[in-house]
Amino acid sequence: MNKRTKRWVLAGGGAAAVTVIVAGVLVLWPGDDPVAEKKPDRVAPGVVAQRFFTALASGQAGQAAALTDAADAAGAVIARTQQGMPGATFHAQLGRLPQVTDDATTTEVDADVTWTLPGGVPLKHAAKLGLRLADDQWRVRWSPAVLHPQLAEGQSLAYTTTSADGALVDRTGQPVPPGFAPVVLDSVRQAVGALNGTPGWQVSVVDQAGVAVAVLQEQKAQAAKSVTVTLDPKTQAAAQVAVDQVGGQAAMLVALQPSTGEILAVAQNAATGNDPLALYGHYEPGSTFKVVTATAALTGGLATADTPVACPGKATIGTRQITNDDSFELGTVPLHRAFAASCNTSFSQLAADMPATALPQAAAYFGLTSDFTVAGITTNTGKIPPAESVPARVEAGIGQGEMQATPFGMALVAATVANGRTPVPQLIREIPTEGQAPAALPGGVANALRSMMGEVVTGGTARELAGYGGVRGKTGTAQFGDGTQSHGWFIGYRGDLAFAVLVVNGGSSKVAVAATGTFLGGL
Repeated sequence: MNKRTKRWVLAGGGAAAVTVIVAGVLVLWPGDDPVAEKKPDRVAPGVVAQRFFTALASGQAGQAAALTDAADAAGAVIARTQQGMPGATFHAQLGRLPQVTDDATTTEVDADVTWTLPGGVPLKHAAKLGLRLADDQWRVRWSPAVLHPQLAEGQSLAYTTTSADGALVDRTGQPVPPGFAPVVLDSVRQAVGALNGTPGWQVSVVDQAGVAVAVLQEQKAQAAKSVTVTLDPKTQAAAQVAVDQVGGQAAMLVALQPSTGEILAVAQNAATGNDPLALYGHYEPGSTFKVVTATAALTGGLATADTPVACPGKATIGTRQITNDDSFELGTVPLHRAFAASCNTSFSQLAADMPATALPQAAAYFGLTSDFTVAGITTNTGKIPPAESVPARVEAGIGQGEMQATPFGMALVAATVANGRTPVPQLIREIPTEGQAPAALPGGVANALRSMMGEVVTGGTARELAGYGGVRGKTGTAQFGDGTQSHGWFIGYRGDLAFAVLVVNGGSSKVAVAATGTFLGGL
């Protein structure tokens, strides 16, 4: 190797050495001494304690955890506690700050800690914050007990509240949803008033799954009672669909439980307006009133269900001419057959032969002359005055003239047949209805009416309902005004469900029967 070649190799080796030193973050220049990177100043333990508590108070979990000797573990627990104590504020009052010697490696700081809970309630405890030197810096010695002395590994704090408000619930025990049964719910809420209680709260030690393992402090809730409306969600929904499908005419439906009198549904369509006419609107009941007329005949000794009665297509009775629907005629048939076919001429003649007070007395059995005060709603049942003249009784016997009834009242009529006695209606279980139940139907009358109302469905004017399982009822077409317009009615029951359907100016009972089919089909 010659000298020139040797000098190049040495120079190359020198260049390589400099490169390594630069990569090591220390550069040697001629005449300089090596300078090490400056270490940060050691912060006093008392200052570290102050910074730690300040970070906790400001909700900075990461900053607080970075001041400990176990940042990852501390950060997780501090974050869980902050999330578990919503609305609570943290404050720590430090005691005397420690004076440490240069060779000290551990120390402690006393503090009075207060969690101020929502509502200003304090949760206090005394804390002893340990600190130790780690990497030549003072660090908070991490333990969950730093946050509360009863916390162990994997545990955190949680603040929870307990609602004490009562609720308005339906008969199934579920809270009444918005928009449910608007015909009655506004007045029900006025009747029951506020259902607010005093809520409770609890501060607990919880495990990583959020399960409470110890209660640190609590306030018991002072609960308000819930109030139950007797409405049944399924029945109410079916009733609303039934009246809504009617369309342009005002339609309403009232359903109740014959065995208890509890109101199960009150529904009206948009054409009815905002007033709860289903509960107190008076309308001519038409042929549905033949239930009352038949009862007056049965209890007055004028007829039994099998007594033959004439059913001509037309008849002049007193000064009134009475016509059957489409002038149909049956000749002479048993009373139950005239009832099923809704023979106006038969029932007008029966009423003409009765005393003036016979129909009001019979109506009383069905609650149509009763005065019930049902909590949460205003109700009327009917206006059934004595018919002093024969013409008045002729019209009254088929639910015309001065006879008036409400859908609510006619639902009670159906319930009376089903139950044998008018049940006392009720809407709010906790508030009894004022008013007395009428006397029970006399012996044998209820069974006779049940059979007659069954025949209406199996072979009479409501045969369209025969497929809905054990329905018994009575149709009604009620003329009003100048006699050229008619309401459509159907009243009836199935099992422990009684109901009345009215379509105002519906033209005939057919539209009410169709709505009844929709109602029963939705149950």
